[in-house]
Amino acid sequence: MAVGALLLGCGSSGAPPADASVALCLNSGCGTPRQIVDLPDLENVLVTTSGRVLVTGQENLYEILRESDGRYSASPFFAGTSGCSGITERASLAYVLCQGPGGATDFSGLSVLDLGDPTAVPEPIFSLTGMSLPNGLVPGPGNTLFVTDGPVAAEPKIVRLTLDPSNPRSVIRQDTWLLTAPDYPNGLAIIGRYLYTTLYNPGVGGGVARIEILPDGSAGPVEVLHPRGILDDLNVFADSLLVTDWENGQLFQINLDGGLLQETDAGSFAQPSSVDVGGPPLFDQPVALVTERYSGRGLWVLERNP
Repeated sequence: MAVGALLLGCGSSGAPPADASVALCLNSGCGTPRQIVDLPDLENVLVTTSGRVLVTGQENLYEILRESDGRYSASPFFAGTSGCSGITERASLAYVLCQGPGGATDFSGLSVLDLGDPTAVPEPIFSLTGMSLPNGLVPGPGNTLFVTDGPVAAEPKIVRLTLDPSNPRSVIRQDTWLLTAPDYPNGLAIIGRYLYTTLYNPGVGGGVARIEILPDGSAGPVEVLHPRGILDDLNVFADSLLVTDWENGQLFQINLDGGLLQETDAGSFAQPSSVDVGGPPLFDQPVALVTERYSGRGLWVLERNP
């Protein structure tokens, strides 16, 4: 984040095609970003395992739809304004952080959405406590969810929520998994026994970090894999990570050891806040979906040029 700004993002679990690491274009030399919906202050995008696309923003939670003429539209879930931030999928349920009692920038209310029911709406199930800005959200091992307390947190940390094994709509415990000061965590992703996050230390810099989830469930040491200024969200893509560079307006891809694979030109996006990968039935080819926040606007796709 820029000093004093809010940066929001989350890791989510999508369903990229098996050959996505080859087919996906994340390079300005092969593709051009294209806006598909025009909405203000978007936060995070989730492509579900069934191919649905959900987007959170300061004003609502939306589902992206493809119309008969090929254009895209955004259908809000809430009447009026109710902002949301982190969103992820676990066992056919979408978990989403939405507006709590603290106002427009309080995303302490955890809701659940049944992805198997096209008529379902998010239902509140839990209120997070002791967090300044609940943000990144990702499923953890067993019956857990991990949440970042992000860029403006009084006590930057990664929190673990434990779900009731017999009822995934019930949170039975909230505990602090890792205190990260002086670094502020933002996006989250998990691959195997490793948790990946974006960190930022004001006045120093940031990057992508890897933290081992130890056999007893505790956190191992923090290992910075890819130092790179002010980042926002990151997401798993095949055997790599996709990361939004909020400061430089870029989308880039790294391997699991932090090596750069490809990136867009600087300024390709305006303050990109999150990324996921879409495909059929909404899109004809694998595409990177990127949300923009603050000076940016809307949901963008990066696809291969014809």
